[in-house]
Amino acid sequence: MPSLQPAGPTQPGDAIDTHCHLFSVRLLEEYVEAHPDVAPRFRQAVKERKFGRRGETLPDLPADEMAVWYAERIRDAGLAKALVVSVFPESAYMREFIAAAAGHVHALCNVDPRDPGAANLLEREMAAGFKGVKLLPVNRCFRLSDPACRPFFEKAAELGAPMIVHYGVTVDPGGDMRYADPTDLSPVARDFPEITFVIAHFGAGYLDQLLKVAYQCPNVAVDTSGTNNWMDFMAHPMTLAGVFEQVLGAIGPERVLFGTDSGSTAPYRSWIKYQQLATLDSIGVGAARKDLIVRGNAARIFKLDG
Repeated sequence: MPSLQPAGPTQPGDAIDTHCHLFSVRLLEEYVEAHPDVAPRFRQAVKERKFGRRGETLPDLPADEMAVWYAERIRDAGLAKALVVSVFPESAYMREFIAAAAGHVHALCNVDPRDPGAANLLEREMAAGFKGVKLLPVNRCFRLSDPACRPFFEKAAELGAPMIVHYGVTVDPGGDMRYADPTDLSPVARDFPEITFVIAHFGAGYLDQLLKVAYQCPNVAVDTSGTNNWMDFMAHPMTLAGVFEQVLGAIGPERVLFGTDSGSTAPYRSWIKYQQLATLDSIGVGAARKDLIVRGNAARIFKLDG
C-alpha cells in the first residue's frame, strides 16, 4: 500500500470532521495486552474481531496501512481532514498511525487527569504528535473539578493542549450520569482560560447547562457530532435546526465545530455530514460563518494545518 504525501493546509470550502473514532483488531490487541483488568467486552472484541453494539467487523490492518485506509475513507466522504480519539495512553499503534497519516488524520490522546503521572504523560503524548486530549468524565466516572486533576490542567495550559469533553448521555455500559453535567467544568474553564474546552455532541442532553458555562467562560466551545438522538429524550420537542440556531445565537459561530462521531467499523456517517450542512443552509448561515463551523475552528483550535 502506498504511503501518504504530507497534507497541505485546508482552504475555505473544505470540511474537517472534528470528532471521529478509530478501532482496529491490532489496536485493541495492544490495549488488552497492556491492561490485564480491561473490561471483558474488549477481550471479546479481540477474540471475535467484532466491536460495538451492533457487532460490526473490526478492520485488521497495521498502523501504516490503517492511516492510508482512513485517509481514503474521509476523502471519499468529501472531507479534507479528520480528528480521531485514542483508546488508551501511550499506544505504539496510535503513534505510528499519526506519523503515517501525514496530517490527513490527526488524533487526541486519552489521559485520566486524576492520575499523578497525567501531566508528564500529556507532555509525552503531545510530543508524539497528538493534538490535544479527549476526556470522558461520564464514562470514566470522575469530575474535572476534582483537585487531583489540577496538575494535569496546569500542564495542559502550559502546552496549549485543547480538549474535547464528553458530558451528557452515553451508550457506554460503564457510564454514570452523576458525572454528566457540564456545570462541573465551570471552575476549571474559569481558572484555565488558556485551554479551549470543546463539549461534545451539543452537551448530549445538557445543552442548557453547556450554554450557561459557555456564557461564563469564552474558552468553552461545542461540537455538533453524532446522531444527536439525545433530542428524543428531552422533556420538550427539539429540532437540529433549533439547536443550531440557539447555539449560534448564544455563543456565535467561532465556538462551534462540526463532527459526525464516525467510527471505523461501519461506513462513514456521510448522512450526518449531509444533514448538518443542509441544516446550516436552511437556517441561513452564510458562507463565512459556515466555513468557521465546518473547517476553520477545528483547524485553528487543534492546529490541524501545521
